[in-house]
Amino acid sequence: MTAVPATAPRHARWDGRRVLFEVRHDGAELPCAISPDALRDLSASRCFKPADLLRVFAAHRIPVEAMVLNKLRRRRSAMQGPLMLWSGDIEEFGPAAPAVADPPALA
Repeated sequence: MTAVPATAPRHARWDGRRVLFEVRHDGAELPCAISPDALRDLSASRCFKPADLLRVFAAHRIPVEAMVLNKLRRRRSAMQGPLMLWSGDIEEFGPAAPAVADPPALA
C-alpha cells in the first residue's frame, strides 16, 4: 500500500463538531476528520472559534495528513465513515516536535 499526501490543497470545512477534509490515498480521496481538541493539542495557542480551528488545521495540514496515513496503516478493520483523528491520536501518531505558533488571524 502506497500512501502519499496530496500536494494540492483541498477544501477543509467545519461541520459544527469537527474539521472535515480529504487525504489522497491509493489514488482516491479518503474522507477524514479531526476533533477540535486534537487541533488544540497541535496549536501553541488556545482556539475555540471555527475560523481559528480551520486556520490551525491549515497551518498543520501536512503533519495531520501524515498522522492520518499512519493511523490508516495500523488500522486492522474496514472503515465506516471518515477516518477520525482524536486528541489521543496526536500523542500516538503525531510529531515529536512541540507545537508551533499558529499564523495570526486575518483582519
